[in-house]
Amino acid sequence: MSDNLSVSLDGTRCKSYGICVSVMPDVFDTPPGSPTAVLLRDTVDADEREDLEEAARVCPAQAIALNSGPRP
Repeated sequence: MSDNLSVSLDGTRCKSYGICVSVMPDVFDTPPGSPTAVLLRDTVDADEREDLEEAARVCPAQAIALNSGPRP
């Protein structure tokens, strides 16, 4: 069983508020002119779980989801 977490970003919900970038700048980015944030990587280590959960919790659009294990 992997300790990694997968993260997904719902581009239809994201409004590029950028709060996720302030919490985890190595996972999320808001490129200039982009209407949504983008994922820089889709998995995080188990020791980053707390930060990822915070990023998902503070997202005003509730566009971030996390799952245990690597992406299928």
